[in-house]
Formats: sequence, C-alpha cells, structure tokens
Amino acid sequence: MADIQTSHKELHPHHVYQLEVIFLFFIGFCLFFAYFLIMEYYRLDMAAAQWYFVAPWTAAYTLWCMKLRTKIPSNERISPLKRPIIHWMLLGILLLAYQLQPVNLVRLYSFDITFFIFTIFLADSYWDFI
Repeated sequence: MADIQTSHKELHPHHVYQLEVIFLFFIGFCLFFAYFLIMEYYRLDMAAAQWYFVAPWTAAYTLWCMKLRTKIPSNERISPLKRPIIHWMLLGILLLAYQLQPVNLVRLYSFDITFFIFTIFLADSYWDFI
C-alpha cells in the first residue's frame, strides 16, 4: 500500500483513515454475509461457526487499522476536545440499551463485537483518543 501522505495528498490523514475504517468494515460485512449464506446452505450451526470467520477477520481488521493509524503524523492528530462528542456518547448508550434487552433468538455476538470495534476506530478517526 502506498504511504498515507503520498497516496491522497488532497485529503487530511484522518479522512483517509476514516475512509479505510469504513471501507474495510463494509468489506468485512459483505464477506460475513456470504459466509453466513454458505453456513445456512450447509445447515451448520451459525452460533458456533460464526467465530471461525469473525475472529480472524476482526484481528486482521484491528491490526490493519492500528497500522494505518500510526501513519498519521502526531502534529496532524485531532484533539478530542475539538469536536463535540455527544453523538458518540448517545451511540454508546443505545448500544448498551440494545445489549440489555432480553432476546429469545440466537444472537450473533461476534457481529456485535466487530461492530463495537468498528465504532471505536470510527470515533478515533474523528477524535484522537486511542
């Protein structure tokens, strides 16, 4: 991959980071959906089989985002106090409320964990707090 400063000169490094975080999550979601359809076709237990895809993907996603984040120069990082953070706090409250609701269906906890990690990286692309 080209260096972050030379491949997208017109974009702020945080915007490149943000776009890659979103794009990679979207790719992972599409691959997970395809994996889910394959597991359903073969009538496999998705509650157990979900981790065979999600665990390696989430680890690779996390490592890639951390590597990409290190390419942002420290003088170009955005202060956490520069932008209002209230909507991210509201998202956290909504996620917590969603988790506390009783559910009778089989739940794909792996997707919840992956979405939580995506949310952390997306918030970090707005505010430098990791």
